[in-house]
Amino acid sequence: PEILFFWVARMIMAGLEYRGDVPFTNVYLTGIVRDKQGRKMSKSLGNSPDPLDLIKQYGADGVRVGMLLSSPAGNDLLFDESLCEQGRNFSNKVWNAFRLLKSWEVQDLDQPAENAVAVAWMRSRLNAAVADLTDQYGQYRISDA
Repeated sequence: PEILFFWVARMIMAGLEYRGDVPFTNVYLTGIVRDKQGRKMSKSLGNSPDPLDLIKQYGADGVRVGMLLSSPAGNDLLFDESLCEQGRNFSNKVWNAFRLLKSWEVQDLDQPAENAVAVAWMRSRLNAAVADLTDQYGQYRISDA
């Protein structure tokens, strides 16, 4: 991470010199992925699984979700393959819920007035969740979102 400061500074200076403008306004630095023993993962140490094998076994979304859920913003991540399995299982639940909802037929029937209260409550809960997610993303707290 220490070298990244100089890369960011160099990009800003080059942007100002050659384009007359800063090339970006935000920089998000992630932590380092480490193995269970706390060592930095690398091919030379042989402690890094092949990402394509992980994707083949758990799916791309499973690997993404597993990494996101396990890594607080900016902190290092202790990699454990079970995180990918958890990510796959979560992604499958979301996909199955989507398929269930998509299969329901919506009929245009007159609904009792009481239903409007339930719909308004659900809409308010959804809007609150969207506002919370938007706030978390705006603060780059992706793992909290």
